[in-house]
Amino acid sequence: METSNTSIELFSETAKLPSEVIAIIVGYLPKCILPNLLYFPPIREIVASTILSDVHIGTYIFRHEGSDEPDVGYSKCYCDRFDIKFSNLKKGIEQWNIYPKAIHMEIEVHFKNVLDTFPRLLKEASSINGSLSSRKGSEAETVLNLILNSNIRFDSLELSNFRGPIVPPVATNIKLSSTILNSYNISGMKKLDIKMDFSDDETHEYTFSSDLEDLTIDANFSMQVTLPPNLRKLCVRAGWDSVDFISQEMVYLEHLQLKLPSIESFEDIGIIAPNLKTLVLTDCEELSNYDNLKQFQHLKHLVLTHCEYPFSLLRKGTFSELESFEYTAGEDVHPDDFTDELLTFPANLKKLTIHCCDFVNLDLENLILPSTLTQLELHHLIFDDGYFYLSENLQHVHIKATKLTFDSSFRIPPMAEQIKLSATCVTFESWDFMYHLPNSLTSLHLATIDKENPIHINQRIKWPLMLGSFTLKGFDINCNALELLNMKESRLEVINISECNIETLNIDLFPISVKNLTLMQIGIRELPASFEKLKNLRELSLMRTRLKKVNPVKLPISSLKVLDLCQCDLRLLSPFLISMLEEKNKNAKLLVDATGNWNLNITDVKSALKAIRGLSLHLNKPNSTLSELFQYFSRVDCMFNVIDPYFEEPEAEEVAVSNYDSKDFYEGSLIGLNGEDNDDCHKRRRMQ
Repeated sequence: METSNTSIELFSETAKLPSEVIAIIVGYLPKCILPNLLYFPPIREIVASTILSDVHIGTYIFRHEGSDEPDVGYSKCYCDRFDIKFSNLKKGIEQWNIYPKAIHMEIEVHFKNVLDTFPRLLKEASSINGSLSSRKGSEAETVLNLILNSNIRFDSLELSNFRGPIVPPVATNIKLSSTILNSYNISGMKKLDIKMDFSDDETHEYTFSSDLEDLTIDANFSMQVTLPPNLRKLCVRAGWDSVDFISQEMVYLEHLQLKLPSIESFEDIGIIAPNLKTLVLTDCEELSNYDNLKQFQHLKHLVLTHCEYPFSLLRKGTFSELESFEYTAGEDVHPDDFTDELLTFPANLKKLTIHCCDFVNLDLENLILPSTLTQLELHHLIFDDGYFYLSENLQHVHIKATKLTFDSSFRIPPMAEQIKLSATCVTFESWDFMYHLPNSLTSLHLATIDKENPIHINQRIKWPLMLGSFTLKGFDINCNALELLNMKESRLEVINISECNIETLNIDLFPISVKNLTLMQIGIRELPASFEKLKNLRELSLMRTRLKKVNPVKLPISSLKVLDLCQCDLRLLSPFLISMLEEKNKNAKLLVDATGNWNLNITDVKSALKAIRGLSLHLNKPNSTLSELFQYFSRVDCMFNVIDPYFEEPEAEEVAVSNYDSKDFYEGSLIGLNGEDNDDCHKRRRMQ
């Protein structure tokens, strides 16, 4: 959520919607805000139903609280379910006559109490989930027998640091963490997740029930695993110790994920799975022979991470059903490994991803991309001289290279939705492609480091209605080109114009639809008098734009939440805050990031914090002066590591406070220990 208070107007309007729509909306809200919505009578029953639908019975309850500061409070609430004490849960059920569909609990704390005093709670639930930890010997057996004798079946059961002979057939899904059992053959179990760490040199043997369909083993010791025949998903992550698999042909296995650093050939694994759909290999550093992978002719998804590149594997005649291939190179890949190799791919491939840790050389003539591709990601590649082409079926493109050159006929593919092209040098022989942007385009990102790369446009751009995000970084753009971009006629919500030399900034060139505007290092020394026309603006970044002295600037405070002034060579913050002193904005909240401005006037900062209660700041803490000052203000976050590229000795008339008596400094300041006003009759006033 964006505010600490629920909006009466918003939820009054929400109440007019059909109940099933309200339930969907409420279901997407942070769990911790839901109790506040019980105060809205038209929707309170739906809210109560959402609260009680999925609960975690706990002893100590923590709730996120509301905050207008971004990334704080409800915006950090990712609680999957509602935490509640057992006593309050009973009261809620009694009041609303609604029983939870899903229950989660620590078994050793709550299960017996729930079973003895409120058994209907367990009978009404369709999903019961529990956890047990730190139980050994007879104590462990006692707890497990209690579950067994209750005739309650758990949807999921998690055991941590548990020592017991067996787990009775009481759960469909079981997770074992640092837990040792005499037998892992558990009847009725469909999913098992084992995470174990042994320090001995023994080979540990695992055998499982034929009911098992999903198995994950995360271990760092030698083991022998007998695979059950009905497995559909297998994930094994191991260290350099040996792993031996014993299995018959696994006709049901569709997903195989392995981390086996010591294997040299896939044939050594011995898994035969004719219907495999997904294969994920991670950190198989010694694996060089991929020939045995050709058995998986129904493979649809292949992912290789920190492995050798399978040059000989991906030919047009192999894997006719393969839809996606993702490759992430390890640190041992040499820049010249790809130089003379031919990169071909199956004819029906739709998604291709190649990520390299360091830039590797690739001859463009050796990169044979199938026309069926809809998604293409190429990172850290060095292409030789030549033109890069994008096939017509591409919808998502993300390329990061040292050099990208597009000929004069270049056009963005007609079905493209997201295009991101980044390189040290991006060259378009013609910018005519900007006059032919496809209607499907939602995001366009063009970035270069070469500052000598000019934009040549001579007519106004017509923007697709669906395009919401536009980035132009590092290109040589002037005021005239900025006007011809014609962004004011667009519906852009995210705009990033960075590392150029505009000189004069005209706010009328931007659309009122923009919510996030980044103008970083754009060569201006003076800001316009007002940004208020951008009434939907939520985040404004002027980072690394050397402003130094600034005249008063009016901002759209009713919508603006974040102002980024990092590394702007500022002396004063007050010119940016005049709109917050207006009566209509007295309840506004604004976070200002002014890190990297080491010449800030401390008196100006203090005055701003005293005058504007809705102001929060991120500042550097370079010396003891700031450290002592900011302990009085809870709305200030002090950073250590943001440099100021323009730092110099302050000019005489702008000397920051360095030597003062702290007692005299705060004398009569009307601020308490947290920098808040203690005077109820305090009037908002202009900063000194």
